[in-house]
Amino acid sequence: MPKIVNNSNDRLDNYLGAVSASGLGLYLKTRSSSLCRYILESFIQILFAWMPTLIGIAMRYLFYKLIFRKDSARPVVENSVEFLYARNIKFGNNAYVDSGCRLHASRAEIEIGSNSRIMRNAYLTTYVSNARNGEGIYIGNKSWIGINSVLGSGHGGLFIGNNVIIAPNVTIATGDHDYRDIAATTAEQEYYGSPIHIHDDVWIGANAVIVGGVTVGKHSVIAAGSVVTKDVPAYTMVGGVPAREIKKFKDNENSIIG
Repeated sequence: MPKIVNNSNDRLDNYLGAVSASGLGLYLKTRSSSLCRYILESFIQILFAWMPTLIGIAMRYLFYKLIFRKDSARPVVENSVEFLYARNIKFGNNAYVDSGCRLHASRAEIEIGSNSRIMRNAYLTTYVSNARNGEGIYIGNKSWIGINSVLGSGHGGLFIGNNVIIAPNVTIATGDHDYRDIAATTAEQEYYGSPIHIHDDVWIGANAVIVGGVTVGKHSVIAAGSVVTKDVPAYTMVGGVPAREIKKFKDNENSIIG
């Protein structure tokens, strides 16, 4: 069993039902690193997030640099995209974010590599109650995050390599809630995460699920609808629920064996 992280002062139940000033403080904590940053990030997005066409793209290209991490390049951002905790979001050169996406960082960062694409309505989040520095979402260069996909970390770390293709409706999440204390409610259970590593040149089919603790080797294929609960060796195709090996590829000739 994974090690349970004792964070009794920062569990999900502390965020449910909070009201008045304390509730507003918790809300702010989920959105930004400080009140000043919250005002800055919210104000700039209120001004420009709604703007359609090339005019909106140009305005966001000019002004969103102010809200992202200082070493971030300027991404191409469509309209109706939401960035939370934007100071911990970094883009490489020529990155693209399609309309309707939500990128929700925390003390655990989100980094998108150069020439990578985050497609319509994708949701990337590193916000969990016990998020850790260095255990966010890290996407390499020329990778593609498909429509309606959900990527979650904040605890454990999600590391995606270069030239990775993720099809629509894929879910990749490092974390889970404990369930073994039958005297506690679901919200009172501790949260833990295990890292996910997806190496270069991987293709993940539509509606696939990858859970925490999994490593997917280079040039592997995850068939559509699969649930991946164990490591996938390099140059291997897997499929099913739970996913099992279907084929192998010769790494030196790229021809199928088996």
